Amino acid sequence: MNLKLGSRKSRLAMWQTHRIADLLAEAHPDIEVSIVTMDTTGDRRGDEPLPAIGAKGLFTAELEEALLNDTIDVAVHSLKDLPSQLPQGLRYGGSPKRAAATDSFISTRWSDLDELPAQATIATGSQRRRAQLLADRPGLEMTNLRGNIGTRLRKLDEQGFDGIIMATAALERLEMTDQITTELDPSRYVPAVGQGAIGLEIREGRQDIESILAPILDQTTVKAVSAERIFMRRLEGGCSVALGAYCRPVDETGASWEFFGWASSTDGQQVIHESATGPDPDALAEAMVEEFLAAGAKEILST
Repeated sequence: MNLKLGSRKSRLAMWQTHRIADLLAEAHPDIEVSIVTMDTTGDRRGDEPLPAIGAKGLFTAELEEALLNDTIDVAVHSLKDLPSQLPQGLRYGGSPKRAAATDSFISTRWSDLDELPAQATIATGSQRRRAQLLADRPGLEMTNLRGNIGTRLRKLDEQGFDGIIMATAALERLEMTDQITTELDPSRYVPAVGQGAIGLEIREGRQDIESILAPILDQTTVKAVSAERIFMRRLEGGCSVALGAYCRPVDETGASWEFFGWASSTDGQQVIHESATGPDPDALAEAMVEEFLAAGAKEILST
C-alpha cells in the first residue's frame, strides 16, 4: 500500500509530516509512505493579518479538499490550525505525543517579559497572544507578525522589535531553542487549543487508515487536545478570537487532570481566566464552558 500524507510546504510543516512518515515506517515496515505538498490560503496570503482574511480553515481547506477527493489519505496539520468544526465526511484522527504546548518570548534586548519598558513593541500574528500581553501590560505597542519561522526571527532584528512571541514546539522542532529568551508559563499565558500537537485528519469510514494510524497515536495527548477542542467548539473559537485552552495530566497515572481556559476581548481589557482539576478531561472542558458562557464569554470574544 502507498499511504499518501498531505502537507503544507513550509519547513515546519514538512518536519511534522516527515515525523509522521518516520513513525509510520517504524510501525509498518511493509507500507510505502509518500508526501503530497500544497499551498493553502494562509500560505498564499502570508503578509495579511489572519483576522483580516476572515476565512475559516486558512491552513487546512486545500488539504481537506484533497482528502475528500482521495488525492491524499491523511492530512498532517499543526493541530492548533485545525478548526473545531470539520467539513462533512472528515474527522480528527488523533495525534502522536505532544511537544511543548507553551509560547516563548524571544528578544535580543530583554531577558524577560517583566523587564519590558512601557510602550515596548511586541510583534505577533495571534489575537490570543496579543490580548494576553495587553491584559498584563496595557501600555505595550503590539504589531502584526506573519511568515515562516525564519522570516519572523529575521524581522525581530530588521524591524527593531523589543520582542516576538512564538510557539515553543516550532522552535524545538527546527532546532532553534537557542533563540528562546523565556518560555512562558502556560497557566498564566494559556496556549492555543492543540498547540504543540501534530493533528492527523482523515475521512470518516476509513477503518483501514484508522488501523494504520493507531500504533503511532498517544492517548494522553489525544485526551488532552480533544478536551481543548470541546472548549473551542462550544465557544466557537478560532484564529480570529482571543481564546486559549490547555489540558494536562497532573501526574503520570492520568487519574487527575488540570484544565486552563482563557477568553478575552482583543484589547485584553475584558478577560475570563479560569482553571480546574478533575478526573475527566472532557467533563472539565464542558464544565468550564458553562462557566465561561455564564460570564459572557461569547460577547467578550466578539469585541
